[in-house]
Amino acid sequence: MSRKRPTDPRKAIEASKSASATVSETVGVKQTAAETETKPEIAAPVEQVSASPQAAAAEEEKPLSRAALRSQEIRTSGYRETIESIAVAIILALLFRGFVAEAFVIPTGSMAPALMGEHKDLFCPQCSHQFQVGASIEPRSGATVVAGICGNCGYVHELDLANAASDQNFSGDRILVSKFAYALGDPNRWDVAVFKYPGNPKQNYIKRIVGLPGETLMIHHGDVYAKPLSPEDASQRLEESNTPASLITDADFQILRKPPRKLLAMAHHVYDSDHQAQLLNEAGYPQQWQPWKPGAESPPTDSWQITTGDDGFIATATAENDWKWLRYFHRTADIEQWDMAKNGVSLSGVDPYSGTAITDFYSYNTYFHVPSGYVYTLSPQEAMRRSDGGVLSRLKSLVSGPGAIFDRDYLSGDIRQFGEKLSLGQYNNADRGMHWVGDLIFEADVETTVGTEGLLMEIVEAGVRYQVEFDLKTGVATLAIRDGDQRRMFSGNGKGVEAANAKTNVVAGRRASIRLSNADDQLLLWIDDRVIEFDGPTTFDHREYRSPSEDRPHYKPGEHPLDAAPLAIAVRGGTATVRRLKVDRDKYYVATKASNDGLNDYDSAKIRETRLPGSSGSIMQQLLVNPSAWDSFSGWDARRTVDFDLDAEQYFPMGDNSPESADARCWTDFNADYLRSRKVDGEAYQWADKNYVPRDLLVGKAVMVFWPHTWTEPLPITPNFKRIQLIR
Repeated sequence: MSRKRPTDPRKAIEASKSASATVSETVGVKQTAAETETKPEIAAPVEQVSASPQAAAAEEEKPLSRAALRSQEIRTSGYRETIESIAVAIILALLFRGFVAEAFVIPTGSMAPALMGEHKDLFCPQCSHQFQVGASIEPRSGATVVAGICGNCGYVHELDLANAASDQNFSGDRILVSKFAYALGDPNRWDVAVFKYPGNPKQNYIKRIVGLPGETLMIHHGDVYAKPLSPEDASQRLEESNTPASLITDADFQILRKPPRKLLAMAHHVYDSDHQAQLLNEAGYPQQWQPWKPGAESPPTDSWQITTGDDGFIATATAENDWKWLRYFHRTADIEQWDMAKNGVSLSGVDPYSGTAITDFYSYNTYFHVPSGYVYTLSPQEAMRRSDGGVLSRLKSLVSGPGAIFDRDYLSGDIRQFGEKLSLGQYNNADRGMHWVGDLIFEADVETTVGTEGLLMEIVEAGVRYQVEFDLKTGVATLAIRDGDQRRMFSGNGKGVEAANAKTNVVAGRRASIRLSNADDQLLLWIDDRVIEFDGPTTFDHREYRSPSEDRPHYKPGEHPLDAAPLAIAVRGGTATVRRLKVDRDKYYVATKASNDGLNDYDSAKIRETRLPGSSGSIMQQLLVNPSAWDSFSGWDARRTVDFDLDAEQYFPMGDNSPESADARCWTDFNADYLRSRKVDGEAYQWADKNYVPRDLLVGKAVMVFWPHTWTEPLPITPNFKRIQLIR
């Protein structure tokens, strides 16, 4: 007899939700019964007396005393209360897990660096910068991660797996998910949410909610735009293909801006002057921050003076009426230069004004890996599988490792032994980013002397200079947009202005931490971690003065490096000392609808029209490190723009680690057909070919990392308190 299939899709959804979560932690509770030991009674001597049967019966029927009855009631009540308490505790725990909150463990790096799956947590041996490298490839593909690249100084950190416990894998973050949050209200944009994967509702995914119901979402050059969903636009899209130009010039599409706290939480590290690579300094490798003036071909000697001694990075300048500039030339030493420094060869010949484009480079994705057989005869994963899986085995693995056996030919800490067997990242190209990022965040620790007149900070994007200038006599900060000799307008709230002003406490003779960001077509300013409010709009629309083909890195040799040196600080009329300069970048969302050729923005057919050798990815990587080729490159229009329609109750999630996130951008028909052909209940998989998550598949909002990995030093299970934090 055939089983009747449910006609209501919600029933299928609820059935799928009841399946065990692949990423959730479950806690088994064992009930034990206490064994009672009875001791033989010792008979006391008694006087032998005779008693009649009637007397014995009367003795048996004698009622218990009031004290005895009370004692019996207390015992009975105590047993009942104990049983009831246990039952209530179990019910409450199940209700809490089912309706209020649940613990999950992150399995992969699609949300890195905000949330990390199995990974390496490393400190660069050259510059001491802390960075993470993904290792979730190990349990799923039989590979072993043997090295990673420091995003601050470019050093390839070769892992000493045989001798350094700190180079072993750490587990993914354990997070707490509030199921109650979405029972009371709808998800907000930029929430980190857990949901049932539409392609397999028995599997949980975690991503960030970017698109909301009732809008068309567009991804263009790393930014995200949205406009209200129009049925006419949707039907027209089915009849004709929209070109990137027609999409991005649609004024109804408005850029989606992150709130200041979200912007900082989602930022990626680029460079921090607090982390100096001593070996490079000793070899004479030029600092990334260099004195500069317009038209200069080498650093002027009468400008900023930089020291990198025991007190760290310190830059000082004294200026009169002209601005004295200190500018950031983005570059890191390559493998050949690191080898030269190790061998005592001077690097002073490196051009201090050489710079490259800032890209969407992720240290997390630089996992050098080889087949495990080149490192182990018994890998850690196989050793764990062979263990009994009990508590004692787990504790032993925490203290002494999982019991792996190394191959006798393996040279720990040397990746050159692997030759061509060595791969880098998921697509073997993670040593450099593939997309130019112009949205930057710039932080400076600045102190000026009494009487200093002015301080200026600048961020360049697509050749446009976005500035904040401080009048150090009054503390007034002024925002401005300079495009060559032209002033561009800020726009918002129905008005346009050339400048926005705010009163601050940044005055001469004071030390302050100043942060300026240019992200999502908005300038933001923080003073000592406090967001400053201006008297006018600080938002703008770069599409008014940059076409899609012009929205690219710019470079004017002999005049201005622009996007090859996109950050600067300057002082006028006094002395300034800078003790720290930190650079971060905003998220870059890759525009794609498929992952067949890797996740990137580029139309391979259009890149081939440039007739340059190599794949589209390698061509763009080579281009972005060569500023002199930017103006003549004909392939900038090969960058895609994609859009997605979201109807009622439909959400669009994406991972923070955009180049390695399988998310709503690229869920394909192929996967849907495959899954439908193998499942009995097709209704549970009706969204497998959709680029959205329906409301009913949302599990809850991720609220906290409550148990990150533990450290191996000074004790094997030292808590990692720094990572215990709210999820933003």
